[in-house]
Amino acid sequence: MNIEPVPDQREAQEPSVSLPFPTSAWGRYVYGLFITVLPAFSFAATAFIKPDWQNGELGSYIILLLFPKASLWFLPLLAYSIICYLLLLLAPTRYAQAFVVRAGIYTGVLLALHYSILALIYALDSDAYVIALVWVFPILFSLAYRWATSRWAAAKVNPVLFLIMIGTVVIAAVSSKGTILVLFWIGLTMAGPFWSFLIALRAAGWLYQNYESSLTLQRGLGLIGWLAVYAAAWRYDILKMYELYAQLPPQPPSCYIATAAARGHARFVGARTMQLANGKSMQVNEQLKLLKCAELALLAIYPSLHSSLRKIYDIVGQWLARRIQNPFLADVAYLLLKPGEWAVKLPLKVILPEIDSLAEKMYVQ
Repeated sequence: MNIEPVPDQREAQEPSVSLPFPTSAWGRYVYGLFITVLPAFSFAATAFIKPDWQNGELGSYIILLLFPKASLWFLPLLAYSIICYLLLLLAPTRYAQAFVVRAGIYTGVLLALHYSILALIYALDSDAYVIALVWVFPILFSLAYRWATSRWAAAKVNPVLFLIMIGTVVIAAVSSKGTILVLFWIGLTMAGPFWSFLIALRAAGWLYQNYESSLTLQRGLGLIGWLAVYAAAWRYDILKMYELYAQLPPQPPSCYIATAAARGHARFVGARTMQLANGKSMQVNEQLKLLKCAELALLAIYPSLHSSLRKIYDIVGQWLARRIQNPFLADVAYLLLKPGEWAVKLPLKVILPEIDSLAEKMYVQ
């Protein structure tokens, strides 16, 4: 009689071939956290760079394509792929044998690729140096990590700490340009789909090489069904993108936070309704006029500094202005802008004694 205990199938041994992710528990936890948190962060971060008006730029259309409201039909497909990858992390031997799990990872490669291409198109329409950081950094990090583990014992090189160290060097290299905040938000937003693509591609290649045999009719019909949903999701995404774009104002706002602050209680903020040159009306006060003059003066004197500050303000200012939705919050914003108003008033008076008359000419009553 065989008295040796029969091993539980759930406790199957790990495959003899190398895995497409770390073998340690904490390493798999980091991978699982990465593929769930970073894509979610990328979707959420699109709200910070959503276009504020119909500017006709290609990047504006791309951002609206990536917007969660437009990508609604893609979300179940993304959730399916993420769940399949988490199952593979949990028990590679058990779940790699299930085609439904393998299919989720194969399709995850396609999803991550299409979002990576959209992010690349957006980057080409904005800052080229961000592309180099986001798309080249994973490759450079992999090479640097292999070099470090070959030079020192692999157990002594923690990949997370190594990543933090490399990231600190990159941040120190670019922080002198004053665009680190913009670089962080835009770079991390674009990094999500591309780095997820690299992770999914490695897992898909490993699965295809070690577990794929033949494509049966049942499997083929399943993939065709997924492609049908994928095509429908694209149609919905494009139509929703045009709908969201049509809802944007046709003209750009003059100054996000100051414009919102001018909508406070008229007696408190000193605002009055002005008729603009395009026939529309808006609430304008002395604070708004002065701050707009200060921006134009900075543009004329230090265009490079103005460009860097404007990039930051276009992201932060839009986000804050959209949350000033009642007169009381506008009053608070007006008070918070007062120190800035006082800080620019004296220099403008010294440089341009006729600043008051110039400010009046910026708007037509």
